[in-house]
Amino acid sequence: MGLFGRKKKIKDDSNTEWTSFEFVQHLIKYPDTSDENFVRMYDNLLGEDNLEKDLEDYWKQRLEESFISQEEFKRIKKEFNQRFKKIRKLSQAKNKTEDIAKWAVTNTEEDDRTTDDDKTIDQNFKD
Repeated sequence: MGLFGRKKKIKDDSNTEWTSFEFVQHLIKYPDTSDENFVRMYDNLLGEDNLEKDLEDYWKQRLEESFISQEEFKRIKKEFNQRFKKIRKLSQAKNKTEDIAKWAVTNTEEDDRTTDDDKTIDQNFKD
């Protein structure tokens, strides 16, 4: 269910480039978007990561318009900040996993060549 009681259809725009402000607006509009999609979106973030600042600016404006109360503002800010931390951690883990996979492929290829060379040397000494 959406933030204000209505369910929003989740859009998969994860391959689009996003500014920090657009990312925050998408998270507010589609809070049920999967973490996986948010990680892909975060990886396509343009410019600086100002998620907390942009979130606070958005909700402060809503607070000034009396759209939400101060208590709701504090609760919302805490929930979104926790989500931002989770998205950042998942993104870092994804990047580390990709780096490890690249390293493994590179080193495995070298190991395979070394093993083939060792077999050739071993066969030459048997004669």
